[in-house]
Amino acid sequence: MNFDFKQLFRYKKSVPLSAKQKVAIALNVLLVILAGLLGSQLFYPYERWWVAWFCLVPLFLAIRRARSPAGAGWLMFLFGVVFFGASLPWITLIFQAAAIGPYVLMSLPLVPIALIYYLAAKTHRPLFLVPLTALAWLAFEWVRCEGWYFQFSWAQLGFAFAPAPAGGVLYPWIGVYGGTLLIVLVNLTIAEIILARQRLPQRLILAALPVLALSLFLNTPAPSGIPSGTLRATMVQNETGGFDELRKSTLALKNEHPILVVWPEYALLEYPLSDARRMQELSQLAREMNTTLIFGTKEHLPANTPCDWMRRRNMTANDANGLYGNIALVLNPQGEVVGKYRKVHPIQFFADGVPGVEYPVFTTPAARIGVGICYDFDYASTALSLTKNGAEILAVPTFDQGDWSNQQHIQHSRMAQSRAAEVARWVVRTTSSGYSQIITPTGANAVTIDNIMVASASANVSPSNVMTIYTRYTHYLPQLAWGVMLLWLVVGVVRKRMTTKD
Repeated sequence: MNFDFKQLFRYKKSVPLSAKQKVAIALNVLLVILAGLLGSQLFYPYERWWVAWFCLVPLFLAIRRARSPAGAGWLMFLFGVVFFGASLPWITLIFQAAAIGPYVLMSLPLVPIALIYYLAAKTHRPLFLVPLTALAWLAFEWVRCEGWYFQFSWAQLGFAFAPAPAGGVLYPWIGVYGGTLLIVLVNLTIAEIILARQRLPQRLILAALPVLALSLFLNTPAPSGIPSGTLRATMVQNETGGFDELRKSTLALKNEHPILVVWPEYALLEYPLSDARRMQELSQLAREMNTTLIFGTKEHLPANTPCDWMRRRNMTANDANGLYGNIALVLNPQGEVVGKYRKVHPIQFFADGVPGVEYPVFTTPAARIGVGICYDFDYASTALSLTKNGAEILAVPTFDQGDWSNQQHIQHSRMAQSRAAEVARWVVRTTSSGYSQIITPTGANAVTIDNIMVASASANVSPSNVMTIYTRYTHYLPQLAWGVMLLWLVVGVVRKRMTTKD
């Protein structure tokens, strides 16, 4: 553990590369590109989840072959750009030439992983190096996904199991982050076996880890059918928007007697809390349907509401009303406003409201309902916090634009399936377009609405207060990973100083 940290900053005078060194560098680049392309196979439209067990092996081999820590860092950065570019090509459709910016921001948090792996490999045996590097990956993946301003959790390796039967078994135990950790462990182990110079017993111990992991998932039974619910929940999908259209579509479902109706995010682009007439119409609709009505809309906020400069600038430039909250209102069957939830994770770079700070749970005749809005559900913290606060059913008003690619729509829907399985809750996710879903506690779709402009669908759901192993314990895996990283760095510095003194 006494490697030289100064290697990270030491300048080396450049010398001409030999032909052999140039070939080695070119091979490393090809290995990294291969790893990035293989990694993209985990997500829609491919969804080859079994590729997860070896897709990163070329990356780790290339990092170990690098000539310096800087070289290892650049290889990881290249991997990130290729991986995210191939997995999320729709970002290019949105930002065009400027898409390189998001790809770079997503790739930067991965670079320290390569530095740790490269430097630790010089002093640590594989039996310590493999779990250390896997925990480093998890720690910095958490930073990318939830730990800084540009947080973005799409294309997380652990989402690979969302469409697979294994997902319904894996996620309640260790969640999406745990899935990422397992994938990296297996790939590192295979890479170290390839590089190993140890004796046969050590090779066998290393080989046992991926074999056990593969055995777990290849023998995982598919969930047995769709669970039967007891309460009728309904989604009303309508991208054209407007109260009259939504009201008409909802009243058409009156004979189904839904106890819960969910409209999309931004279902009403107006400010109903400031419009007594509109609120009266909404209350009347809830009473007429005898249902709990949840819908996305906006609320006025004072100009001095705390908000970062980027979101403030975008809102004031795009909305004459200035700052606003992107909220979901909850009305009970008596037409009363039970409460409101403000989106905690507005989308960066867009006018999407001032971030909220709380995860309230609303008591209704249907159940204790937790609400997340669209982008909120991309993050593990949302479903986890709502469940811990007592939510028995989760409602997710969502805005997916009709001109999104089918790839973007389905990738987004897979993330919601993963969150449902993590916390074992029914999820009613209504989108403006794209794929609306009522998701079972095992992460399977009980019913979906395809990417059409106006539609509705219903399914029976059931409240639950079950707390999964993930909800109770293993959601702390990223924090554990950071604890191990900090301890390792402290011990490394101390030992280095002690060695220097001696």
